[in-house]
Amino acid sequence: MFFNRSKDSVFYQTLVEAAGNIVEAMQLFRQNVETLEHKEEYAEKLKDLENKGDEFTHLLLRELNQTFVTPMDREDILQLAVKLDDVLDGVEACASRFVYCHVDKTTPYLMQFAEILERSAEFLQEAFISLEKRDFNSIQKYVVEINLLENQADRLMRESIGSLFETPMDPIELIKMKEVYERLEDVTDTAEDLADVLESVVMKYA
Repeated sequence: MFFNRSKDSVFYQTLVEAAGNIVEAMQLFRQNVETLEHKEEYAEKLKDLENKGDEFTHLLLRELNQTFVTPMDREDILQLAVKLDDVLDGVEACASRFVYCHVDKTTPYLMQFAEILERSAEFLQEAFISLEKRDFNSIQKYVVEINLLENQADRLMRESIGSLFETPMDPIELIKMKEVYERLEDVTDTAEDLADVLESVVMKYA
């Protein structure tokens, strides 16, 4: 099902660039949660990257509409585009929550979530680079790594939320931090969903 590489390159290159955009977003997010002192500025930067991600999605959709023979099933390309967009939307939403929920102090749990997200994004980017090369074995290895990171995020969410109830604290503070931790875990779920789509592509075309 893989056809003319010169015609196909726009799809592969756009997917790789979209994944690279997510890596940049996760790096900014990690920098943001180191102190949260400039959360408004980081939220704006992440919004810009989210808009850039929308452009990649629109480009892929436009190419799908204009291309008769695609390198993969149209449904697979569409799913990859949508999931890439979902990951970016998720981390941008978390950065925005820091602003409107007035999360002013970072926590070790926020840093751990940020590191998991950054590593997941890096593995996703490598997986898309491998997809362009048709290096299916490498993709499967990256998918395993992303699944392991999502498992870590599951445990981290339980631990972080559990810590909120260990000592008396302001109820509003508890509610907003619980929401933030849950939302961050949702983003790791979405990254795993994207990895699962990549794995299904490998099973179909390898």
